[in-house]
Amino acid sequence: MKCVFLRLIRIRSFEDYTLEPAEGLTFLQGPNGSGKTNLAEAMYYASAGRSFRTAFDSEMIRLGEEEGTILLSFSVRGVTHELKLKLSREKGKKLTLNGTPLKRKDLLGLFRTVLFTPSELQLIKGAPVLRRRFLDMEISQVSPRYYETFLRYTRAVAQRNAAFRNALITGKKPDIDLWDMQIAGSAVYLVKKRLETIRKMNETVPAMEGVLTGNREELEIRYVQHGSEEIRVDEEWFLRKLSEAREEDARYCRTSVGPHRDDLLFLMNGVDISRYGSQGQQRTAILAIKLSEAGYIREETGENPVLILDDMGSELDRGRREALLNYLNQKEIQAVITGTETPGSCEGKIVSLK
Repeated sequence: MKCVFLRLIRIRSFEDYTLEPAEGLTFLQGPNGSGKTNLAEAMYYASAGRSFRTAFDSEMIRLGEEEGTILLSFSVRGVTHELKLKLSREKGKKLTLNGTPLKRKDLLGLFRTVLFTPSELQLIKGAPVLRRRFLDMEISQVSPRYYETFLRYTRAVAQRNAAFRNALITGKKPDIDLWDMQIAGSAVYLVKKRLETIRKMNETVPAMEGVLTGNREELEIRYVQHGSEEIRVDEEWFLRKLSEAREEDARYCRTSVGPHRDDLLFLMNGVDISRYGSQGQQRTAILAIKLSEAGYIREETGENPVLILDDMGSELDRGRREALLNYLNQKEIQAVITGTETPGSCEGKIVSLK
């Protein structure tokens, strides 16, 4: 999979700008405020249907304008497609693929990317919801069934919580059994798929860590199930735990059991790096995880995703940068890399922004 061109029309700082990345490495070079991250953001938006910088699409529209447009052409298995994402302050967003209207849920998995930004450190240090979101997004890019099941599960949890809130208002006993059955059935598939994905990533993530550290450190990802020391993937267990938690859940209008409460643990040489790892180790671990994610997507789809590395120079020392770039060249991965300076020795296209 390759990005052929990216065009921004009235998006962020750009009135009308077109980027044509190289098939390998493209370095976006320029001072702070020159628009490097704006380009990375737009490319990711075309992949995920959302920004990694803001929760509000309107903030991506150029100041003083009512609408903005992102056009992205990409090729996969020799066939070229064009995505158009039109953002409006009044009308929201409209998505099309080759001129045909598209829903956001159908966008995922068309143009696949892996993102690395300075904020990715929160994947280790931040709240569990960030780690779950990372895993859900990764799997959703390669499995439409997972994404559909995830949406169905999320709706069932929301309906269960709403039933509890309605019961507090009306005083009537809520009908929860239906939602418990839907949650339990979906939870089994979601957890199984997550475990399968982590197993596959653990087959490659130590090698990725080795590329960046010279085999000095070994990284492992571990799944942590809320409410159980031993991971359970049977529907009866979920139904029993939901039933046991029902009284307290009703009091707080929440659902305290299920994969929306689970977490990931990152171990380096057997030690939890969120508590005991240095910031340098944490950054390297995140990048190793991202490279492993790219490998997982390639294994599942037969195509490399596009790697987006924003402000790489501030996150990695010279040795790790060179090791990373050599790896990307060897694997023929298309990567768009932003920074105030380009690496001293590199093979790739340099795009200067002012």
